[in-house]
Amino acid sequence: MAPHPERLPGDADHSTGENRRGHGPIDEVVLDELDNLRREGRPDIAKTVIMLFLQGTPPVLDDLEQGAARKDAGSLCRASHILLSSGAAVGAVRLSSRCKDLEALVRSGSVPPDATARVREIRQLYAEAESALRGWCAGRP
Repeated sequence: MAPHPERLPGDADHSTGENRRGHGPIDEVVLDELDNLRREGRPDIAKTVIMLFLQGTPPVLDDLEQGAARKDAGSLCRASHILLSSGAAVGAVRLSSRCKDLEALVRSGSVPPDATARVREIRQLYAEAESALRGWCAGRP
């Protein structure tokens, strides 16, 4: 059997038919992979990445809201791209997926009529991810 190509966090595990994504706001496989980067005597890289995400995301969410209010496709595209990438890096797969959807819609230059509702949903998904990530970090030494 040919070796499997390298899988990314959240990819389906086709060898077992299982989906590696969790059902909650965070894909714990991604957190496990971040945790595998930990080295004795070094700062906790997983916790550092998560805390940077939690500190950096609120201003981007504000940019997203302002872009929707102004019907500014460029702002929506930039902010949704940032959130899709940073969310995926910490396992916030639902957040990342909604941001990917919004980015695809506004990439054409037009703002969908439901942009404000989409941004509200993204903010809610961030709140869920934030709670889960803070809980995960709190359980670490």
